[in-house]
Amino acid sequence: MKKIIALLLLLVSFQINGQKKELKIIEKLIKSENFTLALSDLNIIAEKIPTNDKKTLAKFYYLKGLALYQNGNSTYTETKSSINSLNKSISTEIGGNNYYTTRINKLKIDMLNNFISNGNNYLDEKLFEKSYKNFELAYRVSSRDTLYLRNAALVANQANNFEEALDFYLELVDLNYTGISMTYYAIDKESGDEQRFQDSESRDFSINVIKTHEKPRDELGKSEKDIILRTIAAIYRDKKDFENSLKYIELSKKIDPNNINLILLESNIRWEQGDVESYEKLITKALEINPENTDLVFNLGVVNADKGNIDLALEYYSKAIQLDPSYTKAYLNAAALILEKDEPIIEEMNSLGMSTADYNRYDELKLIREDLFKSAIPYLEKVYELDPNNIDCIKTLRNIYEQLGNSDEAKKYKDLLQTF
Repeated sequence: MKKIIALLLLLVSFQINGQKKELKIIEKLIKSENFTLALSDLNIIAEKIPTNDKKTLAKFYYLKGLALYQNGNSTYTETKSSINSLNKSISTEIGGNNYYTTRINKLKIDMLNNFISNGNNYLDEKLFEKSYKNFELAYRVSSRDTLYLRNAALVANQANNFEEALDFYLELVDLNYTGISMTYYAIDKESGDEQRFQDSESRDFSINVIKTHEKPRDELGKSEKDIILRTIAAIYRDKKDFENSLKYIELSKKIDPNNINLILLESNIRWEQGDVESYEKLITKALEINPENTDLVFNLGVVNADKGNIDLALEYYSKAIQLDPSYTKAYLNAAALILEKDEPIIEEMNSLGMSTADYNRYDELKLIREDLFKSAIPYLEKVYELDPNNIDCIKTLRNIYEQLGNSDEAKKYKDLLQTF
């Protein structure tokens, strides 16, 4: 039995020594930049390394990280795998001599600087996808620097890559990221200008050692948490996931309940859900914050028109026109509301009989109808002035003038239609 145990131990020893030799060969392949063969050999021996041999396992993950990174020439996916492997090497070596951890930390500094530089350069070139991927990698390689994950989210959102942006923003929420940071200032003695420093140490050096600056000042930045929550809500809204959108709107409300962008975002969702009452309340609240917002005033006109509050709707359209005399939609909707009154007049006219009273009523209705047309004309002519290619407007003006017996104006708009 003792012989069998001894043979087994000898066999394990041979295996471990064999794997160590293979790792040395792989290390040479990496130094010669033969990364493909190195990765192939690493995959072959991956299952052979005992989990309790921490030193060999740490070296395996270290070499795999190097092979995947390829001196910075790796793809985005390979780089993420490289960082994951390097982190495994560090966690495997905890409690050991940190031989590979020291080397990995030095490598990570170079990787971080490379990713940040690439992210900024690609952003300047408006290559947004490459930019946000590099900012994400900067965070993956230095997870304490959550600012880079925030940058990745911002650029991904700017690039309209909303799925990726959403993942980044949700990760920021899980990390309880606020974006609050301290900014360090001091006055340059020579110029008298206040300058910003990257950290307190560099500022203290300028004040206390080289004595080029004075009058230090610290400024605490504002939280970005409400912006992040609102952006998540907006992305979910675009995905028609109203439940999750409203969830993050409620979270953002706890921070800034009177943010007009948040109110408008919720109002759009309520409108799409068919909740007109909630929509109207939200728009009214938004107008209390920004009473000069023409779109909001116009929207209240639309809501009241849909509810049959014609006079109130016209009031809102008139107010929108006062705020912005070039707001074409308000003129169009006002004219349309006025002309809607024509239909019941025609129905009554058609229902009249042959009695004297009916003839008198017919004449009354005819005058009412003419006044109706005349009150719509100024709105429609303003539409034509602002938008001379609006065919529907030109047709309506032609028809109105024909009904009023104004042949000159009717011909004018009839001739205009021939030009289209």
